[in-house]
Amino acid sequence: MPMISDRIKSLGMRMAVVWTGLATALALSIFLAAGLCPETCKATYQWTIFGMQFPFFGIGFFALCLLLFPLRKRSFARGLFAVMIAGAWGAEITFLHAQHSIIKNWCPICLAVALCVCVVGIALGAGYFSDIRKQFGSGREAAMRYLSRGVLLTAVMIAGSYLAFLGLGNPATSHADTLPLALGKPDSEVEVYVFTDWFCPACRKAEPDMEKAYPDIMRRAKLLFIDMPIHAESMNFIPYNLSFLAREKARYLEIRKALLQLAERTKEPTPEDVQKAVAPLGVTYRPLNYSDVNAGVQYFQSVVQAFRVEGTPAMVVYNRKTRNTKLLNGTRDLSYPYILMAVSGVAPP
Repeated sequence: MPMISDRIKSLGMRMAVVWTGLATALALSIFLAAGLCPETCKATYQWTIFGMQFPFFGIGFFALCLLLFPLRKRSFARGLFAVMIAGAWGAEITFLHAQHSIIKNWCPICLAVALCVCVVGIALGAGYFSDIRKQFGSGREAAMRYLSRGVLLTAVMIAGSYLAFLGLGNPATSHADTLPLALGKPDSEVEVYVFTDWFCPACRKAEPDMEKAYPDIMRRAKLLFIDMPIHAESMNFIPYNLSFLAREKARYLEIRKALLQLAERTKEPTPEDVQKAVAPLGVTYRPLNYSDVNAGVQYFQSVVQAFRVEGTPAMVVYNRKTRNTKLLNGTRDLSYPYILMAVSGVAPP
């Protein structure tokens, strides 16, 4: 503690605030990366920025800032440092928007990191405005030079916000291109996720309206069926469902009907039961290996967590480009007209 106290005194009050804010943000990012966070944080820190999870991106960013900090008296390092903090301000605005409007969950540790960035920016800004006030007494040219730097840093902040928005990665869709489970239009930026349980009475009630909408959805978007096992017996159907999703896309909607009918007869289907159910469709059941089934189950779980789905039946309509998201819950929302309206509302014009 004495070493830290001496370090703060040697920096001066404003720079001590900057150094403390960056060091705290780095420590919080390491805390998140280690997984030592409350359950409420987990939905947030699984998101990515340009393919890197939030905590690891934060570790790299704040570590670089702290490396530049001792060099701040050199003009190049001082300029780069200011640009990085301005960009971080803009990025944090985007991250806060994502937590509020997209993830719909506030992570207290991420909020603390945002507060650190805000405090660092205010401390640097206070010094900047103090310098402007001094420069107005030194001549118009010097004052205009400082004002132009302010305009530049504002532009950097806006650019940081926009770049962060472009780089946001939803964990729900991070495997959508690598796992061959999507039906419909493969190049569409719109994705429709259907969350059901094989033994959910409400799911069976909503299924006719959803079935009616599937062909329209597949013409305009990617369609992904997510098993969300509310009833433990639904786990018995997941390996079969995954196999047909991966290998029988052309006949999947018909196969799905056959599996739903099978679920009405048994809670523990054997491979022979499944084959008998799909045989009239001219389909042969081919089991996946354990690692593929495990990967599929994990993918389903990641989608449920990312979109904060709490029950079945549910449908999420998501635009990868705009991050626009519509959530339909229960049989009341999952009517044919509502489903088509949700897709139209998220799809590009």
